Amino acid sequence: LLYLAVDKEIIRVNPCEELEYETQPEAKHRYISRDEFKKILSTPMYDKRMELARRAFIFSSLTGLAYADIQLLHPHHIGTNAEGRRYIRINRKKTKVEAFIPLHPIAEQILSLYNTTDDEKPVFPLPSRDALWFEVHEMGVIIGKEDNLSYHQSRHSFGTFLISADIPIESIAKMMGHSNIRTTQGYAKITDDKISKDMDKLMERRKKQSTGEKTNKSN
Repeated sequence: LLYLAVDKEIIRVNPCEELEYETQPEAKHRYISRDEFKKILSTPMYDKRMELARRAFIFSSLTGLAYADIQLLHPHHIGTNAEGRRYIRINRKKTKVEAFIPLHPIAEQILSLYNTTDDEKPVFPLPSRDALWFEVHEMGVIIGKEDNLSYHQSRHSFGTFLISADIPIESIAKMMGHSNIRTTQGYAKITDDKISKDMDKLMERRKKQSTGEKTNKSN
């Protein structure tokens, strides 16, 4: 706007021309650990609304779908391939990019509890965003999570779980409906489990090399 003002001779010079831009730190994805996910899986809620929130959170953790995407999820988004494997194919609301997600057995089990036939209604009868966020926060308190549990952590957890399982970045990007693969690469930087696994692999290789060198010397 200031450059336009100079062009139109509203002002003589741009007073901000010599200012340096402040670089913003990269946003950190918050996610849950595998142990926390197991606690959520093994802790059914006896309140109907909280149980719906728990199931929706688990479903998002296994599909990478955000709240807005699950709101839009209808039976016609669910398909079955030639091998009988079920999947979800949906354009993400945020990026307008198609996500293709093979369904985990637990996600299939959750789907079976809700609407998968009437395409005039969404699959999940989700409450408002604020109501769901409150229920998920309460669930975090119940499982003993130290910091605040939010619904969006489920989607980020999906990304970190896949990275930790050594799924290729390109496949993860397709499943998560990312418009830029650099977004997906961000998940590779934040998984403690992956760092530990990579270090274990390195130590195992060194151990084998050391054993091989000793064997050669003895021969």
